[in-house]
Amino acid sequence: MTITSTPGPVWPARSGQCVATLAALLALASLPVLAQTAAPQAAAPPSAGAHAHAHRASGARAPSGTSSTTATADTTERPTLPRLVATATPENDDGIPRFALFAARDIEQLGLQFPAQDGVAPSDVEVVITMSLRDGATARMRDFSRQHMNEPMTLIVDGVEMLTATIRSELGGKFQLQMPKEKARLLFQRVLAKAGPAT
Repeated sequence: MTITSTPGPVWPARSGQCVATLAALLALASLPVLAQTAAPQAAAPPSAGAHAHAHRASGARAPSGTSSTTATADTTERPTLPRLVATATPENDDGIPRFALFAARDIEQLGLQFPAQDGVAPSDVEVVITMSLRDGATARMRDFSRQHMNEPMTLIVDGVEMLTATIRSELGGKFQLQMPKEKARLLFQRVLAKAGPAT
């Protein structure tokens, strides 16, 4: 029996190959579509997170040059010091506790700051002095301020009354005095006269 080949049976094989190739192409073509469709859904939270992170990062960078950040940095670098504001000394001041300092032994450093003069006569100008105490005086001042919180006190330096003020917060090794310019000059004279090694 002789088998003769005709072109007829070849077409189905080719068409089968074409169908298989077409199916493979469609399958391959559908993969990127699925990947693209799935990628935004799967990647949406990280993308949103990254987007939010970018906003946070840019937000964190934006204020770095602003004055609010500078003010915060200044506040961090220079904390607010407790301040004794001079008041008029009452006529009968016998009941007011006194705290005595000796310039050479107790005072480590003085700093001076002139507040803005808004139409105030020069003789009435008050200045702010930052006073730093040595260790022994720091401990005494801390104990004294705790004991006499919210009470008036008189600060004496080398036997001279410098100011009377109400203690509003705990005082320690560094605090401020707000006092008339003349009293401040007297305080500086006392301290400078005794400048030198602690005795």
